[in-house]
Amino acid sequence: MPSTESSDEQGTPEQSGEQVVTAVIGQTIVAFLLVWAYLYNVVIKEQPPGSALFRILDTLTEDLVTGSLVTVIVGCGILFVFTATKLYTQIISNAYSFRTLERMTFQHFHDGDVRRFLWRLLHFQDEPEPVTVYPHRPSSVLIAFSTLYLMSWVYLVLFSEALFFVSWSAGVDLQISTQNLQLMPTLALAIPFSARVMAYLRYPYTQDYADFMPGAVFVLLLVAALGYLFESHDQQFFLERVLMNAEHPEYRNIFLRNGLLLAFIPVFTEAIYWLLVIFIAEDAGED
Repeated sequence: MPSTESSDEQGTPEQSGEQVVTAVIGQTIVAFLLVWAYLYNVVIKEQPPGSALFRILDTLTEDLVTGSLVTVIVGCGILFVFTATKLYTQIISNAYSFRTLERMTFQHFHDGDVRRFLWRLLHFQDEPEPVTVYPHRPSSVLIAFSTLYLMSWVYLVLFSEALFFVSWSAGVDLQISTQNLQLMPTLALAIPFSARVMAYLRYPYTQDYADFMPGAVFVLLLVAALGYLFESHDQQFFLERVLMNAEHPEYRNIFLRNGLLLAFIPVFTEAIYWLLVIFIAEDAGED
């Protein structure tokens, strides 16, 4: 009768079959890469067959790795921008978002479980709805207001550029003056702010409305990057006209002053909303 140790060393037939399949697949992948590199050397680089054979490794390490490195970096940048903007839209389209974030933070960061926190952050739309819409700690309230103020500034700048770019692409030359300088940031901030108001009102299509914002930000950054890389001198930027206008240096101060006030409007509205919820809950408790 065979011993248990010998049977464990040999493994089950299923395990042996999986090992054979894995080895065959690995060899197929390696062979495919080598054949492709060889044909690339012969056809594209026009190297002699013998020389092409000995330079397969150079093609794989120099051409492919260098080219893929740039692609990976750009792809990671796109992934980061999309993930950040998508998370922000999920936060502003959910009235319970800041209480949910507080609960997630204290459940995982105290135990050092960062991976679990990040996983739940990526699946934020699947989080269960908490009892209250406001955080339960003063520090969390201050962090929530600071985050909302910072993100309001970010989207005020991004959507000001996006609206200006759309107008410029349509052939409309927007003339900037001290009288209308506040109009563009106001319209820009109204886009994400309206999504937050929809969340307050429990509008059923809030997430559908907010989902267009990551795409708009991605297109704006992509067009700006292409214009910079191809050294286009025709492209016009709103912030460049405002902050770097040598003829009208007062535009900078007007824009910053208006931005400081406008970016605080979502924070003020959030504070009023939380206070109303607290007062309504207290009145219901007294009754």
